[in-house]
Order: sequence, then C-alpha cells, then structure tokens
Amino acid sequence: MAQRGSACQAKGSDGPTPGWQWLGCWSIVRPMDAMSLLALVEDARRALTGALVRGVFPAGSSGLWMELVTTQGVESVLVSADETLPRIVRGTDRPPREKTLTPLVGLARRVLPAARLDAIDQRGLERVVTLEFGTLVAPASGAAAPGRYRLWAELFGSRPNLILVDASSETILEAVRHGPATGARTLDIGRPYAPPAAAPRSDARLLGSREAIQAALTPHLAAGAGAVSALRQAFVGLTDRWACEVAARASDETAASLAAALAALLREIESGPWEPVVILDATGDPAGMSPCRLRHLPGDRQRACPSLREAAEQLAGHLAAHRSLDARRRILGRLLRRLEERLRSRQAKLADESREFDRAQIQQHMGEILVAHQAEVPRGATQVTLPDPGQGTDATLTIPLDPSVSPAANAARLFKAARRGRRGVLRVTARLAETDAELARVRAWSARAEHPTDALESLQRELEQVPRLLSPRDRAAMDASAPHAAPAGRPGARPGPRPERPGKDGRPAGPVPRRFVSSDGLPILVGRDNDGNDYLTVHLARSEDLWLHVQNFSGSHVVVRPRTRTSGFPRRTLVEAAQLAAYYSQARDHGKVTVDYTLRKYVRKPRKAKPGLVTITQEKSIVVSPDKSLVAKLAQGIDD
Repeated sequence: MAQRGSACQAKGSDGPTPGWQWLGCWSIVRPMDAMSLLALVEDARRALTGALVRGVFPAGSSGLWMELVTTQGVESVLVSADETLPRIVRGTDRPPREKTLTPLVGLARRVLPAARLDAIDQRGLERVVTLEFGTLVAPASGAAAPGRYRLWAELFGSRPNLILVDASSETILEAVRHGPATGARTLDIGRPYAPPAAAPRSDARLLGSREAIQAALTPHLAAGAGAVSALRQAFVGLTDRWACEVAARASDETAASLAAALAALLREIESGPWEPVVILDATGDPAGMSPCRLRHLPGDRQRACPSLREAAEQLAGHLAAHRSLDARRRILGRLLRRLEERLRSRQAKLADESREFDRAQIQQHMGEILVAHQAEVPRGATQVTLPDPGQGTDATLTIPLDPSVSPAANAARLFKAARRGRRGVLRVTARLAETDAELARVRAWSARAEHPTDALESLQRELEQVPRLLSPRDRAAMDASAPHAAPAGRPGARPGPRPERPGKDGRPAGPVPRRFVSSDGLPILVGRDNDGNDYLTVHLARSEDLWLHVQNFSGSHVVVRPRTRTSGFPRRTLVEAAQLAAYYSQARDHGKVTVDYTLRKYVRKPRKAKPGLVTITQEKSIVVSPDKSLVAKLAQGIDD
C-alpha cells in the first residue's frame, strides 16, 4: 500500500523542529512490519512452546491453522502467507472449512499431529519466522519419516511463503509457492532449502547492546543524514513509522540518544506487556498495527485493541475487504470497457448504414428520370446517361441498370430501394440516438467505477436494470464480482455467509441461475438463457438432482436438489418446480402446460449441440398452470 508519508511529530518537544519531523517522501507502508511481527512471535512463543499439535487445517489457499494442546488448555496458531497480510497470530478462531486441501496442508496433516512444537523464532528483525516440530510417534502410514520438521515462514515481499522442510537435512518437503524465489533461490520439492539472504544493513536486535547500536548508527549521522533517515539506512526492519517513533522517544538527535531509545523500544516490544493498537489512516480505516502506543502519532489515529490477535485480525479483515473491493472494481471496469467497445462498434455500423440510407433520395430521383426517358434506354445496357434538368440545362445523370430486365422494372427497383432507405433512415436514426445515450451512460459508469469512494453496489444495481446491454459473459462477471462478506476491520464487523458460487471444485464459471426454495425447503435452480441452461445442466446439476423442462416449447432448464441422494422429492416440490419451468418458458401465457421431468443422470447433451439443447430418457410428465405469484413466493435473492 503506497501512501504519502506524513510528517513525524513528537508532542511536547521544545526548541527547533528536528529534520525528522518533516519527513515528506513517498514510501511503502507495510501493514505487517518486523516490529509488530516480533511481538506476535513472542506472544506465540511464550504460550505455545512445548505444545502438542492436535490438528492442522487450511487457512485460505496460502496458510494453515493448527490446534495445539498446552499445559494451560487448548490453543491455536495461524501461520498465513497471504499476500494481503502475511502473519503469525496466536488464538485465532478456526478458519472456514475448505473443500480442498493445499499440498502443504495435506502433508502437514499427515506428519505434524502429535508432534511437539519445540521452538518459535524470528530471525532478528527480519520477517522470517521458524517453527520447530519434533515427532513423538511414527506416522500412521508406517513409512520412514524424519524425526524433526521445520516450518519456515517467509512473511515478506510480494510472494510470501510457507516451506515445510526436513529439519535434519533441510530438504524441502512442500511449500505454498514453488519455483523461483527471492535471491535467485528455487523452492522445489526435494531440493535443499536455502533461507533468504541476510539484509546488508545491521540488525539492531542481533546487535543487542546500546553501544553496538550506537556504533552502527554513528557513521550515517556523521554523513549528514537526519535522525529518521539515519535509522532507516543503518538498520533492517525499521520502517519510516518505527524510525519516527524512535526519534520521538529520543531526548535529542545524537547517536547515543537514538541508540538508547531504539534499545529501549526493542525491549518493550519483545518483553511486553503490550498495549496493541490499530493505526488508522486519514479516513479512519486501518492502515497498520503496533504492539504499543506510538508517541509520534496523535491519539485519534490509534485505536486500542484488547489483544495482539484482535489488532492483527482487524487489520487483516480490513485489508482483505479492501482487496476484494479493488478486485470488484477491476472486474466492473473491464466489463464497462467491453460494453463501451461494443457500443462504439454498433455506433460505427449504424453510421455506415445511415450513410447508405442517405442514397434513398438519389435512388428516388434516378427512378423518376428513368421512367420519364424509358424510350431512350438501349436494350441490354448496364448503365445509361440521361438528362437531369433539375440540376441545370445541360446536366446529366448516369444510372446503373440490370440488363436482364426492362427500364420500367429497373425504375421499380430503384423506387423500392428508395422506400426501404427512407424507412431505414428512421430506424437507424432512432437506434443511433439510443446507442449514443447508452454510450454516454456507460462512460459515466466507467468514471464512477474508477472513483475510489463511489459505492459499487449502486453501480451494479444500475447495470442490472439494463439487461439488454449485458451478455451472459457480462452477467457472469458481475455475479463473480458480488461481495461475499461484509467489510471487516472495524469493531463489530464480522464476515457474512459466503454464498455458493460457480467455478469451485474445478468447474468452469458460468451464468449464475435463478434461485428459489420450495415450500418443503429444497433448492430449485432455474437457467436464465441458453448458455445458463447449458451451465446449469452440464456443470452444476448432480446425477440425483431432479431435472425439468416444459414440453414442446423453448424455456429454462429447472433443477431441484434433494436433501440426500436417497430422500426423493415431495409432490408439492415437484409441482412448484414444474410451475416454475412453465412460467420461465414460451408457454407462460398458456392455461395448462405439460412439463417433462427426470433425474439429471438421464439427461444427455449431444456432441456439438447448441447451448441448452439436450436429450432425455426415463422421463415422466406432469400438467400444471404457470403461476406468477409463485415466483415471488419462492424467490430467494433474485431480482428478475
């Protein structure tokens, strides 16, 4: 997250304003810095060292969550390599259940349960953490396995990573991300693990003493650097925020005073007790965290939290919601750009048609001259030049002819083309005006989508109100961009339930069907169009689902899902699903409609068939009446 670095200001300082107070450069603000990570690691180390691993569970696609048994009871730890906020946090709630396991979690579930967590360490002030495990029992499979494992958590950069290695040989067993890594390293299974190279700057935590810190800082101050710049240049792990904090705690800008302030700050963070806060940006949104109150920031920019866990999870929740919002904005932006391209293409075609129809008056005039001079037209001529008195005494007009028909027939064709052109001009003019208005509307939407404070929900609702502009691909993109959870990061914010979405379990994404719930509580899915029917029947429906379609008419495919594979379908649900199939068909206005139904496993799509075209066997039929009121009664989250 790039943001303008604010001036570091210490309250209550007297005398000339130090140079560090006017730090105004652009910088990268890391939401999880090494100092905050140090407190989180120390918190986990104190509580979890010596604990036994009871279970390992996935935490998204790039993390794992472990349940541990300590002498004080059951504990947990989250180790996440998520790009938004890589972190290690003790005491988090168990993440939502994942349908599939990542390879790292799959291996960890086989080898870590019943292992003892012997150590948790952070390498100086770098964002590299190791968790050491010792196995107490042989794996259930009986295969030979290393006695010790080490989980490396590289919580930095654009590709944070978790790597599980054999601690005795440092051989990589599995990782969240494979392939090239920082520093020309390669993280492939079976290869020796090479830790990230140490930073060229000094590490204040490893230096330990105030004298050693002072010695590392002195050359930079002597070279003319200000306090904040000297701290940043001298030491790894100090962001602008923490360099400002050290300067604010120092009594002056001498190397001795700054070194003493940095050493004291490290002791406070490492030993506690902690007073965690979430750091807020100018709009009041979480932008970082700190294990202690920062003296150089005003109090209204720091929100107290009861624990390090709460501070880290508030920050993570806000950043995840922010990333999701950015992704939705990008999806809507791409959709609107496609709409604008389609409308510009339509506009150009209509302009060409308009120019073509402008010939109607000329064709009418040609026909009139040809009728007046039929006797002068030679037989079999492909064109003829005749007098055009309307343009002047000596003016002529060349008229193309079809040599296979008479001059009268040629004139009749010209009159017919003129009539068609006059009608076309009216149609094209209306369509061109409509297209111009739609193009202006889409451009206004595009401007709103790029504005960071504009609500995307209202923009998406406006888009849905003009379905003629949206293709099935556009509707699928809008459904994919719909929010899955309430924004987090503020007190009381909690993730909402995640609705079922296409594209999971390896299935291709497609148009989301209409959703209903029968009076018996069974889900009913209804295709929106031919592509939606295809996606619903071929990719979403399961073999034991009930499949329905109106007989002898075009219409939506309808699928009913049973509670279990053997529970069957209540008669009332069958009737309601058949009524929906009748309503969403071309037989909607008929009094009585026959609907075929069978199990999905008896529905086949012929090879190379058009979208929505299927064949069925083992079908039965039911006669129902389309019922519009039933749509509203059974509707669940639909808007059409």
